Amino acid sequence: FPKVRHAAPILSLPNAFSVEDLQDWETRNLKLLPAGTQLDYTLEPKLDGLTIVITYEHGVLKQAATRGNGELGDDVTANVRTIRSIPLKIPTRPDGPTPPPLLVVRGEVLFLKKDFEAVNKRQAEQELPLYINARNTASGTLKQKDSRITASRPLSCFVYAVVASGGIKWDSQWETLEYLRDMGFPVAPDAGYFPTLSHIIQQLPTWESRRHRLDFEIDGVVIKINNLRVQDELGFVGKDPRGSTAYKFPAEEMTTKLTGVTVNIGRTGKVTPTAQLEPVFLGGVTVVNASLHNYDQIEKLDIRLGDTVIVKRSGQVIPYLFAPVIGARDGSETAIQPPSLCPFCNTAIIQPEGLVDYYCPNITCPERVYRSLEFFVSKGAMDIEGMGGQTVKIL
Repeated sequence: FPKVRHAAPILSLPNAFSVEDLQDWETRNLKLLPAGTQLDYTLEPKLDGLTIVITYEHGVLKQAATRGNGELGDDVTANVRTIRSIPLKIPTRPDGPTPPPLLVVRGEVLFLKKDFEAVNKRQAEQELPLYINARNTASGTLKQKDSRITASRPLSCFVYAVVASGGIKWDSQWETLEYLRDMGFPVAPDAGYFPTLSHIIQQLPTWESRRHRLDFEIDGVVIKINNLRVQDELGFVGKDPRGSTAYKFPAEEMTTKLTGVTVNIGRTGKVTPTAQLEPVFLGGVTVVNASLHNYDQIEKLDIRLGDTVIVKRSGQVIPYLFAPVIGARDGSETAIQPPSLCPFCNTAIIQPEGLVDYYCPNITCPERVYRSLEFFVSKGAMDIEGMGGQTVKIL
């Protein structure tokens, strides 16, 4: 896709994982503001989708781009035009506000739960593989080269911020959300205004308990200082705005059966065990693998093959095994031992003195060579486009 430079940096948010984190966040901000400053807040659902930046000129949709690296994104205008909830022209009502010469808004593209189920139902009817992760599927749908494919899948969008505007200023985030609603943009339901952080904190258990009853996936809530002038005054720390934070829900957990352990060899030769699990639905995805970290951790937790185990997934990242359910053991469980030979080159596995991890010492081990090349061409290294792990394997 052609690259698009955003009108202003499209930044991610810092995270808070506890009430104490939120209170510390407010304390830090108050120290930077004049004495006696009173802060009020908005609370919005943290949508689990793909960020989109949409530009309107004199009320007409002219361009849409993904977040990309925050400064440059992919031009996906043709695909965004097919998303029915995104207006091609604003305002959507004859009595709506007069559109400014330029309005750049930020939103989130996602599948509503019922729509994602409908997509998978159609996949099943056509005897095609089912999609597992709604967010990844939404991302892939938005980046289709053929916009007819995007149009065939029922994506939705919620808009929650103004990135740039011509001639209009708002005093508060709440006022901005009201303006977006008046223009006809879909704004996430249940966003609320609260006069203090204490009022916000009282709402968190309610949000956590009802997250699975919402029409869309969320992994937390976003808390913003309502006063936009104060937000600007606070500025940034690194690339994170001080005036907003994302409160992430505590890790979700489920129990399932540990059916096997796969041995992975990294580019340095490090041996990493991965748990094979009976499929379990956790945090919006079906989990079949989970990290076991290392064999020292397995021994400390006393995890055995055949155990019923507690799987956690925190912050929508890689699932990990938290603990075995000791009371569910029937005596058939067996200890998990580190391998004596590398499964890829048959070299004896070693554990260097003083280290927790085990290693394959063979620098020509085919898996080590593969992992080294995979790392070399990756985005974080040489960033060679079109050269992913599968291509490296074929070569």
